[in-house]
Amino acid sequence: MHRAKAALAAVFASFLLGVALWPDAPVPSFRDKIQPILDRECVECHGPKRAKARLDLSAGRAHSNLVGVPSSERPEILRVKPGDPEASYLWLKLDHRAPEGSGMPKGLFLSRRLSREDLDLIRLWIQAGAPH
Repeated sequence: MHRAKAALAAVFASFLLGVALWPDAPVPSFRDKIQPILDRECVECHGPKRAKARLDLSAGRAHSNLVGVPSSERPEILRVKPGDPEASYLWLKLDHRAPEGSGMPKGLFLSRRLSREDLDLIRLWIQAGAPH
């Protein structure tokens, strides 16, 4: 019994040490990291000339059109709910789990997925509160 407690204490201590040695990942800058993804992957369909779903993701408009704004397809779900990717319609669309429509971005014939790196940046940005 005493050995089990000692083993459990050792596991817990190593966990705490690991947490202390790995600082939180830096929050991705919207301007430097997130907007370039939107420009490259989304603005063709969600830009000033062709704002599908009434969503303009062009520079200078994207943040205010995403954060805290109800989605067009499911108004009860915010496009981006700061701090909560799983409750953010943008994340659900990019992760191909949205309750309406298809995943994003659209390819020529089918939806396709963003790179893992781009998805990780967007998820981290939302988790961090979606700062401007």
